[in-house]
Formats: sequence, structure tokens, C-alpha cells
Amino acid sequence: GGIFFDDFNAPGFARSFAMQRSVGDGFLEAYLPILQRRKDIAYGERERDFQAYRRGRYVEFNLVYDRGTLFGLQSAGRTESILMSMPPVVKWRYDWTPQPDSAEARLYSDFLIHRDWL
Repeated sequence: GGIFFDDFNAPGFARSFAMQRSVGDGFLEAYLPILQRRKDIAYGERERDFQAYRRGRYVEFNLVYDRGTLFGLQSAGRTESILMSMPPVVKWRYDWTPQPDSAEARLYSDFLIHRDWL
């Protein structure tokens, strides 16, 4: 996650800074309640394995679609520097699907719903 500024074109420094400042000012207010709710939830090898799988999907996206990564690779940039932003531990699985009724299945059915955005 994060904010991508690829197409950001707000006029002037003051307005751009104000927008970024408002994001920063609201971060703790938004994030701390999430941490409070989830801090005691068990997290083990199954969750770590799924995290590595999701990070692998992030790497796939970056290598195929991310404009900054593509530009760096296509312009003979220093590959090691470009790939340093990638997560250090990832996993790939062919045709992986979550176990029915698992937390991972709910992530896909409730939040990662395919949408035709065009």
C-alpha cells in the first residue's frame, strides 16, 4: 500500500505540501486503532507463509506494471538498486487458492474482489 504520486499535479508547493501534511497528520489517528484491535491476534507460520505469498504477488505487479520499476529496468538502471525496494522474503505458488472459510478466503471474497475499473 501507499500513495503513488505518478500522476499527482496539484498546483504549487503550498497546496501539495498541505495535502501531504494532512495525510501524515491523519496517519496515527487512523492506524493506531487498527493496531489496538489486532495486537493480541495470534500470528504463526501459516500467516507468515500467506504474507510471503502476497508479497510475491506485489513483486509480480511491480515488475509488470509499476512505471518506476519498469523505467529503471528499461533504462539500464542499476538493477540491484531498483530491486532493493522489493520485500526480502516472498513465495510463489502455481494456481494457489485459499482453503474454504479461512481468513485468507475471506480476504479474497470480501476485500480483493475483481472489479472492471474501466
